[in-house]
Amino acid sequence: MNQLSLASKLKFLDIFSGCGGLSYGLEQAGHECVGAIDRNENAIKSFNMNHKEQVGVCKDLLSYYPKEFARATGITSVDLIVGGPPCQGFSTAKRVGGGNNGPNTALDSRRELYKVFLGYVAHYKPKIFVMENVLGIRSTASGRYFTAIQNESRQLGYNVAPVELRCWEYGVPQSRIRQIFVGTAIGLPPFAPELFLKRTHFEDPQGRDEQKIVTLGEAIGDLPPLEADSGSVESAYDLSLREEHVKKYGGRYVLDVLKAHEAKILTLHVARMHSERDLRDFDRLAEGQTSKSALAAGIEMEFPYDRETFKDRYTRQHRGQLCSTIVAHLRRDGLMFIHPTQRRSLTPREAARVQSFPDTFKFVGDRGPVYEQIGNAVPPEAGKAIGLAIANYLKSTAQSTRRIATNEHQRRCVSMLEKLLDSLYLGRLKSMGTQEFVSVWNAVHAIKPSIHPDNAFDRSGPVQPPSHGVSLVFEPYYLRSGWPHYLLPIADEALIRYKSGEISAAQYYFQEDSSSQATSCSGELAS
Repeated sequence: MNQLSLASKLKFLDIFSGCGGLSYGLEQAGHECVGAIDRNENAIKSFNMNHKEQVGVCKDLLSYYPKEFARATGITSVDLIVGGPPCQGFSTAKRVGGGNNGPNTALDSRRELYKVFLGYVAHYKPKIFVMENVLGIRSTASGRYFTAIQNESRQLGYNVAPVELRCWEYGVPQSRIRQIFVGTAIGLPPFAPELFLKRTHFEDPQGRDEQKIVTLGEAIGDLPPLEADSGSVESAYDLSLREEHVKKYGGRYVLDVLKAHEAKILTLHVARMHSERDLRDFDRLAEGQTSKSALAAGIEMEFPYDRETFKDRYTRQHRGQLCSTIVAHLRRDGLMFIHPTQRRSLTPREAARVQSFPDTFKFVGDRGPVYEQIGNAVPPEAGKAIGLAIANYLKSTAQSTRRIATNEHQRRCVSMLEKLLDSLYLGRLKSMGTQEFVSVWNAVHAIKPSIHPDNAFDRSGPVQPPSHGVSLVFEPYYLRSGWPHYLLPIADEALIRYKSGEISAAQYYFQEDSSSQATSCSGELAS
């Protein structure tokens, strides 16, 4: 494994980078992108246009292998690999016809692209990786890929924390939820989302450091009004509108995040054309209303789509709420993204703002491809939150006393746990003192350093049956979480003690070394 850089700036690769939303956010958190790969030519041009060092390369990752990339770029080591393999094969949009779930699950080669990402991980062996995808990956093909990513990552020598990222909790003004996988190399403590990925925005802030969520109105309300099929690629801001907007909302988003005051020209504020029929239907919708709720209220609408399948085909967004999740489908039409008060759908710049791209961020391509780049991107503010979480994790890790267990220590731990298994269901765990229990808990990590404490409670998916002659402390185990079945009561007891405050977060997440404790505990159990 590469020696981990504990400086504030980690060097990282962005695989399936798109236009660079995740990279931009990570760089805002202080890290450095040294390479990026995507097969979309416009997306890579956008990536390079927004980076001082033009490190993005346009290649098809199915045929551009890590060794070839390393030879071409001279990049031989990195601290971190990030990326989001294409998510359409896992999206909820395909569930309606059973395309991504159930007995009619359709074949989709894009679901196998996670293997390409892990191929780069296997080659570079970074200390940390972050893979991003849609939440639908949890259920696609009955969770097969959600399981496979974690199982195959452990086989590569990583402890994996699957994290559900609600982007609005980090300042992104949309109802976007993403699944991320944070992998840390064995030898480092597991990544603990509860400790390092701190929410910053709340619907009802309570503390001094808590902010109210950013709404759609705060994100786009200062932009000049447009009619459908109007606007231009480059135009002027209405500074009087911005002044009023900042008075109402403050500058935390439009200035601090979007950096509107640093952009000399407003770009891509261009409204698409809509048919007269669409515009009449737009007029029938109140702010925040969908065609589904309008039809239910008895409002007559003209749209020609199947009214059972596409009841929410038209959605007028609301200024005082989160925007709907920005998606790549915007390149085809904007019917689910009707402006809250204007007779049109969102412009590319408005969609970019909802994704938290600053106004200074430039996009290459015609309007359709730009919508696609924006919809496929990880919101930069979400990327920044991930980057800060990693920095906090590394700071904590630098202070950790955890060491990789020796073979002899692992042997003692296996012996200790085997003796304990016979008494698990007789209340032996609950009667242990704190120090004795912590030594048992650390013994679990010593023999299975690739399992994560939080994953012990995901007891779904297939089970690896026991092999002949293999100890029950190893098998059977859940393929998704990696947790051996017979060690789960220990995880249950650990969570109880952690939540009650009896054991610390450092103890629960294996950041403290206790080799000597395990030895003494083994003697106590033997007696």
